[in-house]
Formats: sequence, C-alpha cells, structure tokens
Amino acid sequence: MLSLLYGLFQPSKLRILHIVETDEEVMKANNNVWPDDNNYKDQVLLPKVANETINQDNVILIASYIPTELLRKAREQVFRIVILQLTLEELKQRNAKRMNKESYDDANPWFNGQLEDYQRLSREGLVDNTVDGHQSTDQIVKEIVKLININV
Repeated sequence: MLSLLYGLFQPSKLRILHIVETDEEVMKANNNVWPDDNNYKDQVLLPKVANETINQDNVILIASYIPTELLRKAREQVFRIVILQLTLEELKQRNAKRMNKESYDDANPWFNGQLEDYQRLSREGLVDNTVDGHQSTDQIVKEIVKLININV
C-alpha cells in the first residue's frame, strides 16, 4: 500500500508529509535484510524505527505491529492511531496473493495475534479511528487523507 499512497498524494504534499512503513525501515536498519530473530526485530529494531519516526513532524507510519508503550508515546506526540479493519478471511486471501505474486513469506501465523491485539488496543482506548479495509485502495487512501486533513 505504501507505493499507492505515494502515488495518490500530490508531489507538493509529499514535501511536507513523510510516509514510513515499518517493515521497510526495519530492513534498512538491519543492512537491508529481514531479521531472522523475531526477538531482535521486536525488541531492538522496531523500537528504534518507531522512536525515530514518532519524533518526526508530518509523518504517516504504516505498521502491522508497534509495541503498546510506543503507541502511547506516539499519541503523546499527537499521532492518531488508525486501524485498517479486515476479517481473518480477507487477510488470508491477501496473504496468498502476496505470497504468489510477490514471493512474500507466509504471514498467516501472525494474523490471529494481530487481530486480537487490534481489539485490545481499541478496548484500551488507543485507537482514534478505523477504516474499512475491504474497500478499494483508492477509497482507503481517501479516508486516511480525510482523517489527517490533507486536501489532495
């Protein structure tokens, strides 16, 4: 979705808006290789990337997971937390396409935990908005743009 967000924002807006995707930044922080050790990724690389990002101005952080304490810190920095809501079935369908077309690793083992974590974040009041992830990418981007008050 990152490249589509880039493509749909006007170039003049991109000069003032940074779009950061955590998986890409984690790889950059790990010499452009996805870390084999999930503990190292989650306890060292992801907090480093998230802390660097939430200290920037005018940034959209796209992530499937950020530790709760970093989400709280982001909200203190005036970030809004938006969850793209999808069903488990839709996640599995998208995962199969990505594995087939883009040679991604199988993300299925993480989906139940992610969905449970999103529900917990909502219960704890850390979610500002949700966006229906079953819409077209164009419509999702338009909703996100509305939420952050950018006129494109």
